[in-house]
Amino acid sequence: MPLTTAHHARIADFLATTDGLRGRKFAADSRDVAEQLASSHHAVAVVDGSDRVRGYAALHRTHGVEPELIADFVFDPATPDQVVDDLVDATVDRFHVEAHTVAGAYLRVFIGSDQGRVIDALRRRGARREGQFIRTRKPLGDEDPASLDAASVDGVRVLDWTQVLEGGLSERVRRLQYDTFDEHFGNMSKTPEEWEHHLGSRAFTPDFSLAAVDDDDHVIGYVLGSTYTAGAAPTREVSAHTDYIGVHRDHRRRGIAELLLEKVWLKALRRGLRVASLGTDVDNRSKAHVLYQRLGYVAVEHESAYRIDHTEVTT
Repeated sequence: MPLTTAHHARIADFLATTDGLRGRKFAADSRDVAEQLASSHHAVAVVDGSDRVRGYAALHRTHGVEPELIADFVFDPATPDQVVDDLVDATVDRFHVEAHTVAGAYLRVFIGSDQGRVIDALRRRGARREGQFIRTRKPLGDEDPASLDAASVDGVRVLDWTQVLEGGLSERVRRLQYDTFDEHFGNMSKTPEEWEHHLGSRAFTPDFSLAAVDDDDHVIGYVLGSTYTAGAAPTREVSAHTDYIGVHRDHRRRGIAELLLEKVWLKALRRGLRVASLGTDVDNRSKAHVLYQRLGYVAVEHESAYRIDHTEVTT
């Protein structure tokens, strides 16, 4: 059935209590669900005989000027195959309808490797895999807060997000984020509009977001974080998640990325969290995953990006 605001609280309950779902960078809260679905042009809820939500599909336009539409597919593992197929088909069909007004439009879906039914349905509709990613986690139980607090790199200061804002450095962090992610997969570099949207979203966690500056207050590194929730109650795990991390090309190989992550771990421990996490592109030219492995991050989930390009159909 069409998804309405009346479903938000029920979706939050579904996310919080259903095993076998992918993790998320937002809480199972009706306000967070409302924000996640605010940009959707087409959303459908799956409900069972008791009117409980058992999944949903949504189609979004991204912020900015890219001709990219994003589809989300979240289903209870027990959802019948035909329901999954029908909702994938309906979402792809709606994409093609909306794509008539967007030059060069394409649909992108980020989906875990365990979601084989969704992947098969997308492939039947012409999807091709264009990127592969790994979500990793690192237990923090063996980390010493005093050592993390003392960690440093000569000539580098780490600022928390309050200090970034007070120093008027937000735009400098954005420009560095844009430059460092311009070389990575997909549309991840933040324009000013996308930057303001990201910082204003409930998924952004200032506690896990930092900047590194040199002696002249030039921003030479940054990390932007969120709070990641995996699993369902009572065994769900909450981690300090790194969404974006980058270092200016002239300051790489000085240990700045490692220093930023150490300070995130310290922030996490002070908030009572015992795990850190991050995702990485396996084809990242900087080979960042080698650093993450050395620091104790272990792969726990594999994900791919699938793409469908819009083509005009003539008769």
